[in-house]
Amino acid sequence: MQFTLSKIVCIFLLLLCFSCSYRNENLPFNLFGNSARTCSYEQNGRFWTGISSLEKVNCSDTTGFISYPLSLKDNVFVSSTTNGFVVCFKHSNLVWEYKLEDGEYLISNLVASPNQDIFFVTNKMNIYKLSSKGERIWKKALQDSSKFFSILLATKTAFYFTTSYGKIYKVDYSGKIVWFKQLPLISTNCFAEVTKGKIVLNLTHDRLGETDTVFCLDTNGALLWKKYFDKTRLVRTPVIWNDKLFIIGYKAEDKEFAGVLFCLDTLGNTLWKQEFGIVPRYLSISNSGELFLVLYNTGIGETVSTIYKLDTTGNIVAKQHITSVFYSPLFISEQIIGAIGYTKGNPVMVFFGKDLTLWKTMDLSKYPSILNIPAVLDDCTMFFVSTSGNFLVRIDENPVIKLLPW
Repeated sequence: MQFTLSKIVCIFLLLLCFSCSYRNENLPFNLFGNSARTCSYEQNGRFWTGISSLEKVNCSDTTGFISYPLSLKDNVFVSSTTNGFVVCFKHSNLVWEYKLEDGEYLISNLVASPNQDIFFVTNKMNIYKLSSKGERIWKKALQDSSKFFSILLATKTAFYFTTSYGKIYKVDYSGKIVWFKQLPLISTNCFAEVTKGKIVLNLTHDRLGETDTVFCLDTNGALLWKKYFDKTRLVRTPVIWNDKLFIIGYKAEDKEFAGVLFCLDTLGNTLWKQEFGIVPRYLSISNSGELFLVLYNTGIGETVSTIYKLDTTGNIVAKQHITSVFYSPLFISEQIIGAIGYTKGNPVMVFFGKDLTLWKTMDLSKYPSILNIPAVLDDCTMFFVSTSGNFLVRIDENPVIKLLPW
């Protein structure tokens, strides 16, 4: 039987849709958008920038939230409270809650496997797995005396974390500690997946003048390569875009700070670097490879942050100065990027166009204190959780505007 061109095209499109659906169905759920830590939410559409609102939620614990909210599918997100409740909301409606043992609470963030099973570590050195319906599947004791843990990283088959004593663990979704190893230095608080379970970490002396290192480990914990950065203090997390790794840090030169952005390939070779006169704090990357770098120095008078937009070859495309301090990366959607900034200690939601023109600011100081990383839901609504009560701060649009055809 001969295939017509139209039939071939149809079959190709069906295969493409299937492969895309399969890929989307098998992604884990992480903070900062994905396991590459790009902070891109472009697949959800464009951020709403119309209104902010305070919403009281009907969970059992009214003392406040202590965990960054983690977005799942279907406009659902999870967080945890001071008194040890893990809670799940669909928008601001409580779906379920799970109570830990008395005196037990989360000391890690939450991550989820591709099928939305939820994982975290508690102050009693227990690792938990909850189902997407809030039922405990298992609890495993962790034999570790660390004081804190890094931000967890979920991949398709396992999750990883590092400790304050420089250990790294890999735990599969059945609860087995697949391996752990001692690192030569402590890791910065967050790290990323390069590809297929391979991970890349910034290892730091946590002081200026020393030589920090980037490690790349395979799925068995074996060292694939390491890269030294002479007298450079590495900060935050590596950010991955396609086959490129981006690392930020700074050093002291002539009693001044010099910030550096490095671009590496997946073998650890330096492709290029770009230097700045101020300290880089956060890096976000769009799906098309636009880099958004936040930098600032604190000093006398008002603190001014500078945001640079660069292409993947290191060329500066645009920049913007703003009198706010950012304590999280810029979050990227279609056409609009945004983040919580603090002006004279007061929180504001700042939105920019992708050309870095200032789009809009929202004063959030009238609301109870919030954690500064939001849940970005499938419909691009943002939810921040409050640290001082059972409240959410919602960034959305006027419902009437949503109904309009433009």
